[in-house]
Amino acid sequence: MKRAIRNTQARNTRSKAAKDVIIREIPAILKANARARRGVEAAELIVDPPPSPAQPNASAGHQQENASSASANAAATSPPRITLRITDTLEAAYRLLTTADPPTSHRHRPPRVGVLNMASPLRPGGGVLSGAASQEEWLCARTTLYPSLKEEFYRLPEVGAIYTPDVLVFRSWDDAATEMAKADRFLVDVVSAGMLRFPDLDGDDGEEKVYAEQKDRELVVRKMRAVMRIMRGKGVEKVVLGAWGCGAYGNPVGEIAAAWSKVLLGRKAKGNRPTGGRIAAGSESWEGLEVVFAIKDAKLARKFATAFGPEIELDEVKVSSGHSEDSTEELEDEDGDEPSLET
Repeated sequence: MKRAIRNTQARNTRSKAAKDVIIREIPAILKANARARRGVEAAELIVDPPPSPAQPNASAGHQQENASSASANAAATSPPRITLRITDTLEAAYRLLTTADPPTSHRHRPPRVGVLNMASPLRPGGGVLSGAASQEEWLCARTTLYPSLKEEFYRLPEVGAIYTPDVLVFRSWDDAATEMAKADRFLVDVVSAGMLRFPDLDGDDGEEKVYAEQKDRELVVRKMRAVMRIMRGKGVEKVVLGAWGCGAYGNPVGEIAAAWSKVLLGRKAKGNRPTGGRIAAGSESWEGLEVVFAIKDAKLARKFATAFGPEIELDEVKVSSGHSEDSTEELEDEDGDEPSLET
């Protein structure tokens, strides 16, 4: 009983803080920061993106035409560098930015870092206004993401996402959500996409669950491939992903890890690994990208790493607290009332 009361109090505190950030703080930041404001204005809904014919321009972080890309994709290519860190999405993004090589005469700006917002497909920000504490709510209470998630974009498409460039991170990623000094703030691109919700599963008690329907497995792969195509097409060079859908949405971690592995490494089926560290000919290539999976729950992270395969490098970063892996807002009915912005 006492624990339930504490949880309710904590949720109410988060709700009040999030409303204050969204109503007062973010508009003031956008008024003063032209780049973040333009990022919100440039947000777009991208539905079922095709393979990108462009490769990222490492010197400028934007797209460039590459006439040989089609032939390059037809040949075996090197896989992206893939790391798993037991940490928060924003901390992983910050580390990618701060450990990148400094700008040179050939590179005039830091690399573009893109993060996956494991979003509610039903409403902007999921349960941020009601005090939920999953990854999407965490992002919306610490960055300028929320106003870019426009009502007209919802319900999110089965395959596709909202792309928001130049999202400003202005609060810390711990529970305190402390306001960051202006010199410490940083920009990321965000791809907001919804995962399969409450799929039918097979498996006895105590066994690792699997999808009951092959069509669900195929849809998950299409969702992931769309996210990567958007990242690639927008010139993102370093990507932060997660155990997408492995929280309240009920997707098995083994299935999600295997699907990410198939998308990133070109595997034809679970357990069919390419040899020689190369992606199979004809597979879509993410060569040149650096991919980090940020998973805060250590037990979940290790299950994910085991299911993904030996190509993922586990980098354990100690964390003390944080969000759950995906949105919890859809545990209520789809027709549930929208939380009010009134305080």
